Amino acid sequence: MPFFARSYPAISPPHLPAKEHDYIIIGAGTAGYVLAATLSSDPNSTVLLLENGHERDNLLSRNPLLAQNFEFPWLQSICRLSEPVLGAQQQRAKIWAAEAMGGTTRINGSLWTRGMPSGYNSWAREFGLTEWSWEKVEPFFDKIDEKVPRREPAEVVGMIPFVDKAAEVVGLPLEGDVNRPQASAQACFRMHQTVDEKGRKASQNRVWLDPKTVRERPNLTVATGYAAARLALNAAGTRVEGVWAKDAAEKYPGLNLSRAKKEVIVCSGVIGTPQLLMMSGIGSRDQLDALDIPIVRELNHVGRNLTDHTSFPVMSEVPQKHTLHSLQNPFVLVWQLLKWLIWGKGLLAASSTPRTLFIQSTAIDDSSMSVLERNPHTGESTMDSHNPANVPDIEIMISPVNTLMEAAIPNKSLTSWYATLVQPFSRGQVQLSSSSSDRNDSTPTVEVIYPMLTDERDWAVMRKAIRLSMRLAEEFANQYPHSAVMSFAPGMDLNYLDSVFEAKTGRKQRRDAPTGVPDIAHPHTQMASALSRRAEEGGRKKRWQTVTDQEIDEYAKRVWASALHATSTCRMSLSPEDGVVDQRLRVHGFENLRIADASIFPAIPSAHTMAPTVMVGRRLGEMSLEEAGQG
Repeated sequence: MPFFARSYPAISPPHLPAKEHDYIIIGAGTAGYVLAATLSSDPNSTVLLLENGHERDNLLSRNPLLAQNFEFPWLQSICRLSEPVLGAQQQRAKIWAAEAMGGTTRINGSLWTRGMPSGYNSWAREFGLTEWSWEKVEPFFDKIDEKVPRREPAEVVGMIPFVDKAAEVVGLPLEGDVNRPQASAQACFRMHQTVDEKGRKASQNRVWLDPKTVRERPNLTVATGYAAARLALNAAGTRVEGVWAKDAAEKYPGLNLSRAKKEVIVCSGVIGTPQLLMMSGIGSRDQLDALDIPIVRELNHVGRNLTDHTSFPVMSEVPQKHTLHSLQNPFVLVWQLLKWLIWGKGLLAASSTPRTLFIQSTAIDDSSMSVLERNPHTGESTMDSHNPANVPDIEIMISPVNTLMEAAIPNKSLTSWYATLVQPFSRGQVQLSSSSSDRNDSTPTVEVIYPMLTDERDWAVMRKAIRLSMRLAEEFANQYPHSAVMSFAPGMDLNYLDSVFEAKTGRKQRRDAPTGVPDIAHPHTQMASALSRRAEEGGRKKRWQTVTDQEIDEYAKRVWASALHATSTCRMSLSPEDGVVDQRLRVHGFENLRIADASIFPAIPSAHTMAPTVMVGRRLGEMSLEEAGQG
């Protein structure tokens, strides 16, 4: 297993030949890889796969745990900041992605969740997308499951069995397979992780098109380091002739035109896909007119309907040996590293989330914060995973580590009850900025309006999700044979909470802080002692029964974060008035332009989005070959 990146058979700038291909795929990410593998499996079809980033798959990027650290330089990760979020301390959402072969599967948590059958049935019922019901998508999940390696963590930290007991007390059974169609809609789930038998992270570039496979397919051309500047459209605006691309690193000037005989398929992600469409003249009139981009096809939903899972951690302090903080001990780290290198086992051979809980908020009893098996209003089972009424809208991820990424918390080993809204009503937008009016710019700037609790209905679900997390943390403390103080939760000292953010980022207290919380401006040299003095003050002061909604809201405004599951900016619809692509994933009004990534989801799945996105890529590949008579 070499430390340095292995050689990959790809073309890099400036060597892309002016050549015609049957299919051009823009983006070698989560869906793009399986799509390229499917289309190129037909030896009579020529395929060009364009990617901004490179392969550079090395020892460290193949480690399931270390590869989750987005800030490591070898991961080719990028961070986009949203516009300041109104009503949330004016903070900006950090939206991480990877411009690399395999896309975000190179840096994600490796969690493989299909989503409940009820979620796909709700697409059919609510949007009329009958071709995307559970009955229609399940066969494609089965096909990709045959290829994608998965396993449960071979080793978990010592606190996890007590999490299972706490979940059972509040009414959530333990399910062994989060992807079993007959599993309970609400449960504590053992997580399946995309990790192979040797303990290596199975990012999608390694699953579908390894170097040997690419070399054996002369009909497949992989071009790395190329950014798509815009699409080449015919005069009528009904067909894509090809793609204008340029050197992503801008070392070599000029544009390359690659022509497509059959189809161009955009797989550039929730931000990149609408960005490329708008730069090509496909989008809303008000957006394009403001930037003097000639309108080729008016589609008002391009870039709109941005949805994401937003998370709010509650954290308990437990012994270091029972958390991933144990890796801070150099002897433990070396031992775990050896276990991974030699046997493919240990803490480094798994993601940071061995358990997750899915819950429908209407099934939570407010008086006890326990989960009901029957809906108190309809009498229906809340555990039926095929009933659209039971689509989970809350997920609580169990991560035995500090999940306040911007907070410096010295001398504390923490475990997180990571409360997440997975069916939010709030919607955001991706739009071109005014500095992007030059259509020859292959990397225009975009503005992201992040959808953080902009709909009042989300505040109600968020409060219930955090209260349930506190209830679980308290029940865990009752079951756990060691101390488990809930250190970070609503009702805590907000002075202390603000100080831990400032200690790492230098960020002063936000402008809209509640009365009584002062503006903190300690120099970093004084901050360490301030943290030490306030450590005890930072502990939880209230229980879930006594904490107020206002205290929950003020806490949530400080600790919120994107769960990195953004979707729906080019959503699927039956008509161009309601979305961007049809059920065959063709952009409305075009003969041969399709989209295959998480941007097409009509609604965000109650799942980590990797598996549903891979399913979309595989299904579109088979659709295209079938239509060409080559399926």
